[in-house]
Amino acid sequence: MDLTDAREKARERMKGACAVYKVCDGRADRLCQGIKYGKALGMGGAGKGASFTANVEALDRLHLKTRLICEHAEPQMKTSFLGQEVGFPIFCSSVSGVKISMGGAIGELEFFRAVIQGCKSAGTIAFVGDTAETFEDRPGVQAIREAGGWGVQIFKPREQKVLLRVIQEAQAAGAIAVGVDLDGAGSVAMGLKGQPVFRKSLNELKELVESTSLPFILKGITSEEDAAAALETGCKVVCVSNHGGRTLDSMPGVAEVLPRLVPILKGKVVVTADGGVRTGFDAFKMLALGADFVMAGREFIRAAIGGGAEGVVAEADFLFQDLRKAMIMTGCNSLSDIDGHVFT
Repeated sequence: MDLTDAREKARERMKGACAVYKVCDGRADRLCQGIKYGKALGMGGAGKGASFTANVEALDRLHLKTRLICEHAEPQMKTSFLGQEVGFPIFCSSVSGVKISMGGAIGELEFFRAVIQGCKSAGTIAFVGDTAETFEDRPGVQAIREAGGWGVQIFKPREQKVLLRVIQEAQAAGAIAVGVDLDGAGSVAMGLKGQPVFRKSLNELKELVESTSLPFILKGITSEEDAAAALETGCKVVCVSNHGGRTLDSMPGVAEVLPRLVPILKGKVVVTADGGVRTGFDAFKMLALGADFVMAGREFIRAAIGGGAEGVVAEADFLFQDLRKAMIMTGCNSLSDIDGHVFT
């Protein structure tokens, strides 16, 4: 499927929730944006949407420089994530809530199947989120099981006894890894559906990490203090993320905070980053700032809703081709070559 066709179909199916603009930047005049006054956020950002916009602007402020007088080589983009080989280091972020946030054109399970199967076909990995709408049947776990375990399940920071139970379900489904969306503590949708979420103490996180044989992921880290505390939990992956600007207004863009957290985390845990990533060039910038892997959310949402698994494959290929071009144009022959020297 052509990605343009998938996005056009998504525009029809997400009417009223997302206009699938050419540039998704969270501007105040965008359809998705604006204060919702206690209602679920849809596809927009919290409050005035400043964090949503900051993610995009922080990446746009980074300028790349070419390096072309050198021997040509095909960029080597394969790498390994928690022992699983992937074709390139861009994943689908842990998105969920089709009915609540995305217009409800398809079902939650259908959506999860699309991102998981599409990413698997494209040689990469989908993370799936935890939705308030269909908690009891846990469609993310089901979709991961159907894909032979090829997926990562991220849960909201629910009550501890609930998390301990659902983590075991993800483990039984054969998931690659499991984790908690720490900044889900600010979720409006969960509260509206009577499913409380909480901040988690260091001891609670240690208990969760120790409860499973799966690698554990802490998502939603943006401060030096939380980065240092995350290392004490025994987790294997830290996701530097502000939830797409959807939980706290007036935050800096992820590309601003990432360079401050990399010195704390690098080499001790796997570092992923997301926030404002719309192209493979954006992902390239995150890698140059020190992320080991990069995740995109809204782009994969539109591809999945408009084109199913085929749309996700098309989106993944679009990101792959951008990243490949960025590596060629900056003289980077391998992922390890991508660092701060690519910025001007």
